[in-house]
Amino acid sequence: MFYAIQIGASGYALWRGGAPERLTGLALLIAAVSTGLLQRDFPSPFSGVEVGVMVVDVLLLLAMIGITLHADRFWPAWITALHALGSGAHLAKAISPEVIRLVYAVLAAAWSYPIVLVLVIGTMRHSQRIRTRGWDLDWSRQDPTFGQPSF
Repeated sequence: MFYAIQIGASGYALWRGGAPERLTGLALLIAAVSTGLLQRDFPSPFSGVEVGVMVVDVLLLLAMIGITLHADRFWPAWITALHALGSGAHLAKAISPEVIRLVYAVLAAAWSYPIVLVLVIGTMRHSQRIRTRGWDLDWSRQDPTFGQPSF
């Protein structure tokens, strides 16, 4: 059921969102699929930590931090914070292997639904601003040279 919700939310963000919404939707979709593929018992130096899932979570966290720092939106900070909470479950399990596996799984995954909801709300608000004003800045710093290599 989660994959259907994620595909719908990411599709909506790709269809109606600005650059931050589209990047976030794509990153969340790639992370969801990657997590499903890597959710196996790989050898881990930490007892019970799902290394593949942890790597995907860390990469998604880095992507979300980048989007948060550059987007002209507030909602990416919420997604980054929620995902950091979920990613913290890996650290808790690594520090204390006694953490019950079910608790670890719930802590790592419970934040996924609110994250998707925030993406949908952010996309709806962007779409509303476009309808109302006719424009909406995507990035905090918008000038012709932003993102261009400086040689």
